Amino acid sequence: MTFGPCALEERDGEIESLTRWWGEACGGMGRLVLVGGDAGAGKTALVEEFGRRLGEVRLLRGSCEPLTTPPALGPLRDMADGLSPPLRRTLAGSADPVAARRLMLDELRNSGEPTLVVFDDAHWADEATLDLLRFLGRRMEACPAMLVVVYRQDEVGARHPLRVLAGDLAALPVVRRLTVPMLSEAAVARLAEGTGIDQAELYRRTGGNAFFVTQVLGDGGATVPPTVRDAVLARAARLEPGAREALDALACLGTRAAAPWLVEAVSGRSAEDLDACLERGLVAAEGGAVAFRHELVRVAVMEAIPPGRAAALHRRALAVLGARPPGDVEPAVLADHAERAGDRAAVLVHAPLAAQRASELGAHTEAVAHLRRALAVSRGGPDADRAGLLEELGRQCHLADDLDGALRARQEAVEAWREAGDDLRRGGALVGLAITAAHLAREIPLGEAACDEALALLAGQPPGPEYALACAIRAKLSGMAFRNADAVTWGERLMAMTGESGGLRERALALLSIGIGRAQDGDVAGLDLIAESVRLARGASADDQAGLAYFWLQLICVTRRWYREADRWYGEALAFTEDHGQEVWRQWLRAFRSRALLDQGRWDDAEALASEVLRTAGVDDGRRMIAMVVLGRLRARRGDADPVPLLTRVRAVMVPAERAVGWIIGSTPALAEAATYIGDVDRVRAMVPAALTAAAAQGEPWLLGELSYWLSRVDGSVAVPETAAEPYRLQLSGRPRESAERWAETGCPYEAALALADTADEGMLREALAAFDRLGARPMRDITARRLRRLGVRDIPRRPSRTAGPDGLSAREQEVLALLADGLRNAEIAGVLFLSRRTVEHHVAAVLRKLGMDNRSEAARYARRNGVATALR
Repeated sequence: MTFGPCALEERDGEIESLTRWWGEACGGMGRLVLVGGDAGAGKTALVEEFGRRLGEVRLLRGSCEPLTTPPALGPLRDMADGLSPPLRRTLAGSADPVAARRLMLDELRNSGEPTLVVFDDAHWADEATLDLLRFLGRRMEACPAMLVVVYRQDEVGARHPLRVLAGDLAALPVVRRLTVPMLSEAAVARLAEGTGIDQAELYRRTGGNAFFVTQVLGDGGATVPPTVRDAVLARAARLEPGAREALDALACLGTRAAAPWLVEAVSGRSAEDLDACLERGLVAAEGGAVAFRHELVRVAVMEAIPPGRAAALHRRALAVLGARPPGDVEPAVLADHAERAGDRAAVLVHAPLAAQRASELGAHTEAVAHLRRALAVSRGGPDADRAGLLEELGRQCHLADDLDGALRARQEAVEAWREAGDDLRRGGALVGLAITAAHLAREIPLGEAACDEALALLAGQPPGPEYALACAIRAKLSGMAFRNADAVTWGERLMAMTGESGGLRERALALLSIGIGRAQDGDVAGLDLIAESVRLARGASADDQAGLAYFWLQLICVTRRWYREADRWYGEALAFTEDHGQEVWRQWLRAFRSRALLDQGRWDDAEALASEVLRTAGVDDGRRMIAMVVLGRLRARRGDADPVPLLTRVRAVMVPAERAVGWIIGSTPALAEAATYIGDVDRVRAMVPAALTAAAAQGEPWLLGELSYWLSRVDGSVAVPETAAEPYRLQLSGRPRESAERWAETGCPYEAALALADTADEGMLREALAAFDRLGARPMRDITARRLRRLGVRDIPRRPSRTAGPDGLSAREQEVLALLADGLRNAEIAGVLFLSRRTVEHHVAAVLRKLGMDNRSEAARYARRNGVATALR
């Protein structure tokens, strides 16, 4: 396929970059190119001109739609005619998103010729499309293909899903970035030559926006209108009434391109009227369809349509499209027209179907939007119908990682089923509420109460999946609270209910519960039961259940400090969650991985991974808490930025659940550690004793040992808990060498050095000093050096300086530079890195000074040109 001709100004450098990356892709080194720029900057025109210069190439092109809630995998559907029959069939039926992603990867790997794939307007991408891009980006390195993702930079804020995706993929070798700048004043002057238009005024009013410039020039007037909207409407005003009605109908259809017959049917006008719009240059023919030349034109036309007429056009579109054969029109499109037409009954029909379709494709965010659309018009309907919508909304919010929204919806669903008088469904809704609450660490008490209420309610019902799931969740909550015997008991009860001939899902849940209890009690064989749970869940296609079991494998291995077993399962678990688009479970895995890396002395890797989790996790749940604790401990151990505010925030969030899952998050010992290094003994004495009493009652050995250790640092000797983990018992018993050896065997070099530093032995202190130097642990290094000086030692090595990057920037300054390249303001950078705004200002000033640049825009261009963002994010 070839592109049509297109004239460009000032785009030679961008074309050269695209051409170079295409050559690399043709050589078997796949490329994913993120092409950003403001609306109207000429991004699509650039890609079209690049494709035209390539000539005949295999092109797959699709666009994301500007609907209120876009159809899932819209771009993939656009390019369906160029895809293999298996993938076309998958997209046409009840599409399995996992199968669709794998088949698309096969398309790129095995097509027999290099493939150029273009995803336009990705700022409107649905969740399933973003999952597809994430999946392909991680696997296309060996594909002879280039995937170009075009998006509006001005619509992608710090927390926009596309920015999160870009940050997630940026460190991959396949990723390239390209920013399409505005035209210079000289370029605008060249374009305006001979038109009689004031060139300086044209540049001032358009800001060099290529689309605005072409619209003004295309109007043919000798003056520059105040806005692009005025330029567009001036051209539209010259249309005959019939042509204007056809133009309005195309605008209301909302999609990128529409079949001429559809425009004619909705507008009630003839083909000649549509041709007049083509001749005026407001729309263009594209592959047998008609489309606006730019989304900004469509928006300008649509906003000028009177509300009553717009609603009438949407009603007509709903009637025309609703009469098509089943499956011919996406339910999302019908739901959008129904809502804009004000047809409440039609919304209640089409929005739930659109939600179901979106969920099947993994677009849970879009499913949430459709369900909320239905709920907004459901007032006054049957209680059971509304309760069902609320329950499904809670489930989809949870899957979309909107846990706060899920919690609210599930609480409303419980109450709605109570009002409907359906105890069985209320019990099921309570189980759902417990599931969500268990993910939000601060809501653990609510989850336990909901689960207990569900069990009491369902006990009076015939045995069914709701009761089985309630037992499994109770076991999980027991495991999270380190009540391991309870977890085993609930698992065995579930196994007895299931029997040998029971379903795979139920057996998997039972084995998971038993395995959790046994493994957390120190029996490594419990991990085998969890692994068997994974196998059964995968065999039953219970993918989320398998993700849950992988989560528990990592949680237990990392908290028990079984790092070899953690490594064994991490790769498999990560691959599974990536293949199945389970970003929530993937982030949990990486959060625990960052903690394991911290424990094992791989501090730079731990920092990078924890920072990524913070950037990509959507809510303040356990993932973010663990990542914040990792970063806080790193700051404390390195003597970097003040860790206390960060760790205090974690502890404040964790207060309601501290007694239940404090051993998993570790905010109290982390804060005690930070306070100890700065000599804040009052803080340690204020918070550790109560936490220590709770830890002794709970019985988790590592938390018990660590809290005892930090208390001993400020109060001298403390009673040695018999159930504390062995390295801590040895250390607290005055046996530092044996403790250090156990720590080393476990794989924890920092703790081993701490044990050696807790002595008055010169040899052990020198060993500790060397270890702290290797790790970059400045506070403990300085404390140890002072102890050596008090012993009369004089030949103490000087403290090594922190290694700077190739530009003379520290690791933190390089991270700030990477975020500058993404266009973040100081306040946004402070939020991402959990620093104060003043600290960020100092870092930005240091970056500019070291790079010899005058402003942050220059620094951002430098970062993008030199791959700083890609290397760091």
